[in-house]
Amino acid sequence: MPKADQHRIKAEQNRRFLGSIKLDDFPDWVVVAAFYTAVHAVERLRAHTGHGDSKGHEDRLRYVQIEHPDIHTHYHILQNVSMLARYQSNADFFAQFQPAEIPRRIIAERLVPIEQYAEARTAGKP
Repeated sequence: MPKADQHRIKAEQNRRFLGSIKLDDFPDWVVVAAFYTAVHAVERLRAHTGHGDSKGHEDRLRYVQIEHPDIHTHYHILQNVSMLARYQSNADFFAQFQPAEIPRRIIAERLVPIEQYAEARTAGKP
């Protein structure tokens, strides 16, 4: 079972990867990287509070809904958008998200609050 610090490191790696993706070339992968950055922020919270790792996406979503309702909407939207980007056609994805909107609608409005929330609750704690 990874420790909170291991999830912090993985989230940081995912965030660096997110920053390296060219939005104009791969907007769908920007969304996917944002979601997996959030996944590790949530897993960091779980590990910090002794809940252990999630058993999957739905288990993690339930955990967020029950234990961290302040970020539930942000996380749920990121999960849904990531699934749209991963499993639906590009036409379906682009019908809902234009690349120019992703930095604001996905990163700033959804991912950043999750990162800040997790950091505030786990900073400096193993």
